[in-house]
Amino acid sequence: MLKRAAAIIALLALAPLTRADDAEVKWQWRVEPAQPTVGGEAQLVFSADLPAGYILYASDFKAELGPRPARITFDANDTVEVQGPLAAVKSQRRTDKTFGTEYSYFAERAEFRQTIRVLKPGATVSGRIDAQTCQEKDGLCTLLKEPFAIRLN
Repeated sequence: MLKRAAAIIALLALAPLTRADDAEVKWQWRVEPAQPTVGGEAQLVFSADLPAGYILYASDFKAELGPRPARITFDANDTVEVQGPLAAVKSQRRTDKTFGTEYSYFAERAEFRQTIRVLKPGATVSGRIDAQTCQEKDGLCTLLKEPFAIRLN
């Protein structure tokens, strides 16, 4: 009986570790064009590979309750200027059953684009991606905070 209880406790202790590994979101970022010119515009591209069965909420919806839209916060910087809103590329739309609001999301792969104007040479853009993922099967959600830094030239 004691061996059985110890085995169950050991399995329960390891379960959260397995779930955390399965839920890892892998972010990448780049600039297009790869060598932007001073005075010109460029796009910062943020993409993420999502684990099977998970969604990541996009940035192109408003929510007072329920799902949290993705946001990118930029650190103060006098070498670039953000142009317009963050764009969610090819997000899907759905209505939340609990809150009755429409939201957009990604499954498998997410991509966001932010247009910037390069003001000075040697620019580096840094900040943080704030997003929310949810496991579709059981509805467990996780808030993500991912710092980034992109050297432009």
